[in-house]
Amino acid sequence: MNFVCPTCNITLQAEPDLAGKTVKCPGCAGRIQIPEDFGASHHEESNVDASEEMADNYYDSLPELDLSSTPVGPHPSHVSLWIAGGIGVMGTLIWYVIMHLLPAENYFREMFTERGKVQYATTLLMFWCLGILVLKAINIRKQRRAMLIQALPEDISGEITPSNLKEFHDNLINFPKPLRNTYIVNRIRKALEFFYVRQNNPEVSQMITAQSEVDAAKVAGSYSMVKVFLWAIPIMGFIGTVVGIGGAIGGFDAVLGAGEGGDMSAIKEPLTKVLGDMGVAFDTTLLALVFSILLSFPASALQNQEDDLVTDTDEYCIDNLLKRLNDGGANSNIGSDASLLKAIGDAIATNQKDIMGRFESAQKDMSKNLSSQVEHHGKVAEAIDRQLEAIDQRAKDYETKLDKEFFDSLDKMRVQSVGAIENQVGTLAEGIKNLNDVLKDLNGKQITVKKKGLFG
Repeated sequence: MNFVCPTCNITLQAEPDLAGKTVKCPGCAGRIQIPEDFGASHHEESNVDASEEMADNYYDSLPELDLSSTPVGPHPSHVSLWIAGGIGVMGTLIWYVIMHLLPAENYFREMFTERGKVQYATTLLMFWCLGILVLKAINIRKQRRAMLIQALPEDISGEITPSNLKEFHDNLINFPKPLRNTYIVNRIRKALEFFYVRQNNPEVSQMITAQSEVDAAKVAGSYSMVKVFLWAIPIMGFIGTVVGIGGAIGGFDAVLGAGEGGDMSAIKEPLTKVLGDMGVAFDTTLLALVFSILLSFPASALQNQEDDLVTDTDEYCIDNLLKRLNDGGANSNIGSDASLLKAIGDAIATNQKDIMGRFESAQKDMSKNLSSQVEHHGKVAEAIDRQLEAIDQRAKDYETKLDKEFFDSLDKMRVQSVGAIENQVGTLAEGIKNLNDVLKDLNGKQITVKKKGLFG
């Protein structure tokens, strides 16, 4: 059921049992009143093809489920914490009345009434937790009795189809009010409503599995306060221990002061107070630990029973619901209409034509893009060719320059070498000429070399 906030125009939803109530808008935080009559939802008309129109006509022909009587309330695992608190207060009062009726020297009376205020708090927490467990036990017993009902009668039909789904759903919502919000009825009701919308067996099976996980998580969460109490009770015992030991240590000053005079009778009174504080320390811890142990066993047993109840609900849905669901009724009714098949074929052809048109348009765009890319590649190739030609020309110019410089250096070296050879040859020729002149002057004459001096 949807409605619109008049202030921020945000679309909200609510269950039918909230109609007419005033709530705060989560968008603008303004207070708005939920309409008492949601009325039929009006949607803008849109152009639909023949197949969608025929399918809508088929679903419109199915009987409409009455969701206005659908029970909406807390989860079946929920118990009221405040009712349990009231039970705890009443239990604590009755318990202490009984304790005060016991003889004055009774050990239990002394433990509960003469060990300080911590004992009262511990007892209240114990009875509060016990109240939760009592409500849990009553609720589990009611849920277990609900498993005996025939939620899906065989006399309606052996199979559950979209055409007879309303009869099964009406059978559930006409149960007495205490039975409507139970595990078995809730699970089957939600599965039927889901099947009414989806008409698909595998999806209903997945929905039941998901709902089973939700129920299991809810069951575990419903015992969170019990776990808190089982944690808080021993803590209260430790607090009493600290208080008692602190009082005992503080009382030793009076004992020591009374003992200075040597009178033992004067020590008796302060020592009695010290021993009383020590009794508080030990008795508070003892009582808290005993309460914690006594509550742990029923809490664990009840949680196991409720987990088994969720598992039994799963088995019931598998054996009595999933095996009887038949989603072929809707398929066969739709498939038996020849005009609907023709409409579906026309719709498929129209869609194919549209797809082909889009494909052709995309192909043309790809061709244009390819032509532009080819043109761009041609320009790039021309630029590369021009670069290569410039590089070749530069290489040729550089080669010509190198050849010219090389040959010039060769000519210069040749000229220098020839000049040097000519100079050397001229000098040699002149020496030969002088030698010839000397030989001519000798003309057969002998030359005598004489020594001079002792060693000359």
